[in-house]
Amino acid sequence: MILAINMNPAIDKVYAVDDYQAGKVFRPRAMTATAGGKGLNVARVAYLLGEKVIVTGMAGGSIGRLIEDNVKQQGLDSRFVPIQGESRICINVTDEKNNTSTEILEPGPVVTPEEADRFLDQYMELLEECSVVTASGSLPEGMPRDFYALLIRLAKERGKKFILDTSGEFFKEGIKEKPYMIKPNIDELTSALGFKPTDMSGYVNAIKMFKDQGIQLPVISLGKRGCIAALEDGIYHFTTPDIKVVNTVGSGDSFVAGCAAGLCRNLPLADVIKLGMACGTANTQFFKTGWITVDMVNKFIPRIKYEKLSSERSFENGEG
Repeated sequence: MILAINMNPAIDKVYAVDDYQAGKVFRPRAMTATAGGKGLNVARVAYLLGEKVIVTGMAGGSIGRLIEDNVKQQGLDSRFVPIQGESRICINVTDEKNNTSTEILEPGPVVTPEEADRFLDQYMELLEECSVVTASGSLPEGMPRDFYALLIRLAKERGKKFILDTSGEFFKEGIKEKPYMIKPNIDELTSALGFKPTDMSGYVNAIKMFKDQGIQLPVISLGKRGCIAALEDGIYHFTTPDIKVVNTVGSGDSFVAGCAAGLCRNLPLADVIKLGMACGTANTQFFKTGWITVDMVNKFIPRIKYEKLSSERSFENGEG
C-alpha cells in the first residue's frame, strides 16, 4: 500500500494554446480541470498502475470540496483532513508549437496548529496501512518548515520507506531525517547546494553527498537527459527515448509513482528507476496531467537505458 501525501492540493487547470506570448489574449483550443497537486498526481498514476493507494492532505472551502469530489470520481481512496481555509487553483498554459509550459501557482490556505495536529493524528493511523510513503510539493502557509522532517522520522520509526519530492527549505529540512528516496531536479538541487553543477561529474558528486548523508536512493532529475541515481553498487545514468512530447506537466510526479510502485513490489533498484522513468515518459504522451496507461508504460520500460558512471563499494552498506 502507498500513502501519497499532498498537503497543498489544488484544482489544476491546463490550457492548450498555440504560440503563447505574454501580454496577449488567447482562446485555448482545449482545456482540462482536475483535482491536482503533485501528491494527487502520484496517487493517480500509482492507482492506474494497479497499486493500492491512499491519498491524504488538507482541503478546505468550495475548492476543497470540489477536489475531494473529483478525487473520489477517479476511484482514489481520499482521506483529506478538512480545514477552514480555501484550497487553491493552479493554472498551466501549454504551447505545443514552441514546446513550452507556463505555470501560475496560487499559494493556498493558511493552516492552524490545531489543523496540523489533526493531520498528524490521522497520519499515524494511516502509517499502519502502508509500506511506502510519498510526500510531494509545498506545505501550506502556517505549517513549520520541518513538518516533512517530522513525517519522515515517524515513518522511519515504523519501518516505512519515504520518498520526499519537494524543494527549498522543505527539502533542506526534510533530508536531515534521511528519507529513503529523494529526486530533486536541477533547479531544486541548485537551491539546496547553493550552486549549480556545471557537468555530469558535479551531479555525481552531489549524489555521493546525499548517499553519504544516509539517503538510500538519491536521484537527480536531469529533464530531457534522464536522471542519475545511486544504486547498490554505484551511480548510474538513466536515459529515455527521444519522442514527441504532448505535455510534460506531472511527469516528475509520475516518476515518483512508478518508483513507489516498484518499491512496493520489491523490485531491484534499477528496475524501480526504470519503472519510474517509463511512467514519467508515458505521462508526456497525454494532455491530462499525471496520466498513464499500463500498456504505454510497458512499451517504454525496455526503452529506458542506463550506464554506470561510478562504482562505490561503500554503497553496499548504505543506511536504509
